[in-house]
Amino acid sequence: MLFRVYSCSRAYSLKSLIAISLISINFFTLYGQVNADHDHDSVFVRGRSFLILGQSSMYIERDTLILLPDSIATKLKKDETQRSDEFYGKLKERFYKSRFTKELYDLLFKDTSKKPAPSTPTVKPTSKYEQFTGQVIGRLIIKKLDIFGSSINDTTKHSDKWIIKAGNKLHVYTRGRVIRNNLFFDVGDRVDPDLVVDSERILRSLPFVQDSRIYLAPNKETGKVDAIIVVKDIWSISFDGNAGGLDTWDFSLTERNFLGLGHEVRNQFEYDRMDNPQVGYSGTYTVNSIKNTFISADFNFVSSQDLDRTRVRVFRNFITPETKYAGGIQFMRQNELIRRVEEEGVTEFFSEFDNQDFWFGRSYMINRKEDVRTNLQIAGRYSKTDFVDRPLVNEDTNQLFFNSELYLFSIGYSKRAYEKSSLILGYGRTEDIPQGALYEITAGRDLSEFFNRTYLGARVTHGKYFGRLGYARPAISVGGFLRDDRLEQALVNFNFTYFSNLYRFKRVNFRQFFNVDYTHGMRRVDDEFITINDDLGVRGLSNVFLRGTKRFNFRSETVAFTPIYFIGFRMAIFTFVDFAIVNNRRTRLFYNDLYQGYGLGFRFRNENLAFNTIQVRLAWYPRTPADVANFDFDVTGSASLQIPDFRVDQPGVLPFR
Repeated sequence: MLFRVYSCSRAYSLKSLIAISLISINFFTLYGQVNADHDHDSVFVRGRSFLILGQSSMYIERDTLILLPDSIATKLKKDETQRSDEFYGKLKERFYKSRFTKELYDLLFKDTSKKPAPSTPTVKPTSKYEQFTGQVIGRLIIKKLDIFGSSINDTTKHSDKWIIKAGNKLHVYTRGRVIRNNLFFDVGDRVDPDLVVDSERILRSLPFVQDSRIYLAPNKETGKVDAIIVVKDIWSISFDGNAGGLDTWDFSLTERNFLGLGHEVRNQFEYDRMDNPQVGYSGTYTVNSIKNTFISADFNFVSSQDLDRTRVRVFRNFITPETKYAGGIQFMRQNELIRRVEEEGVTEFFSEFDNQDFWFGRSYMINRKEDVRTNLQIAGRYSKTDFVDRPLVNEDTNQLFFNSELYLFSIGYSKRAYEKSSLILGYGRTEDIPQGALYEITAGRDLSEFFNRTYLGARVTHGKYFGRLGYARPAISVGGFLRDDRLEQALVNFNFTYFSNLYRFKRVNFRQFFNVDYTHGMRRVDDEFITINDDLGVRGLSNVFLRGTKRFNFRSETVAFTPIYFIGFRMAIFTFVDFAIVNNRRTRLFYNDLYQGYGLGFRFRNENLAFNTIQVRLAWYPRTPADVANFDFDVTGSASLQIPDFRVDQPGVLPFR
């Protein structure tokens, strides 16, 4: 007998024993053939858990002790405890000498894995579902993992530490119906591997979910397939703030999963003793995927000295290649204080307008090959803007404040696939990296109060993993208005983004990032500029006059994802080099000054929390404007980013920024 199963409450049925036997046989196949004379060891599985190891999964109703051959049990236990390695050995030994320091160590530090996270998946996303294609789904079983002390890759893992248990109990977990509302399949549907993969990806993209897995398991009693949906939430409450003394400060509080309903509530308060009113407020309430329609809605209200806004929006995007219809409706009134900064001084005035915006799109699947799906997507849009308050306007002055009606139509060819990876923009969570291509043409008419004109625009972008060479994504955009055979408000943009494969040196994972961007604006109107400030050029560098209509920048960053964890925060070390030019003084771009930035910093991120990434950065600038220092030290919070998908969205005029 190669294994035994012991239940902590009562014996399992013969069917359960057979199922566990089959899983054990899968383990034997995975880790090598097992000799019956080998010694045995035990692995404990908590009740009401999913035993998920490798590509095998099973729901365990009660606390169970599985007796496995020594070679397998040793491997399993090694996987579970491999984070306790030499890096923490000496520190752990010292802290464990007393009960108090032992608890302090367990609270502050999380041991890390020696095994590097793969930069690209070794198995295609649909490979584990294809065997169930066409079978009927009998049950949806939702498993919600603890926020702290659990692992999406090993659902048997848990922690008995009191502070971790307390943190888990304080969280309101995502309700089952919210999870079901974000699935593209239901009980009674036939298994479509693409829809299962899409569901897993969409769950991961929700702002209140850290990670998700979907497993399919045959049910011999019903002859159908059970879908096991494993979801791990994040701690959804976060706050941020900044203070310039008692006279000026701001504070924001965000709940990304209000009462477990998947609703997001953002509140921001600003105080400035010199403002009128002194306290400003901004709030947004967002409802995600209403009644499994994937229609979302948000309401935004802002009241402050510089900005008043009320906006209601209902929208649905082409979130997957299977989505046939998309669209949106928006109503907004906004009153904003505009500041024009010139060398002669600053001009201030208010701009108040009403806007109604409608768009609708249709997607047609034209090809499906393995995990790559190709669509033809069309969309139309109508947007009307009426100004209530504005500066003096005429045909050649203040064109940005014209009353107008904009009609746009777009057609796009979209090819989409996804690769699962990690340690790119995240710090250990599963990331879905889009691969594919998008070819889009946009055309329309702008009917303003002074003249009418035609808009034409196009963009082409590709993205692909090139094996060990890494991921590359070039993009070209061209667009502008035609009036009386004259091109105006036009631009050409070229962007190239690259990140390398994940490299490992001892216990540190490295990745290299590059970005090249060139923007050329032609016949832009008054007060339309692009800058090289901060994230748009040289990070940390900022001056109002570093602006123009042409820009080139090159940004390079090397990131080292360290094995260091502190209170659940993973630390990454980065160095960067930035070069940027803008035609702020001379018409010819490369006749202007080259601005450079060199620096290093640290980033801290806890993927279990909704808090922004904490960044500490030191930078040196060889050349700066007269009023800007050559050194910059900055501590900021930055939100998580995502690589854009290859899909047609709301038709629009190419942004000049």
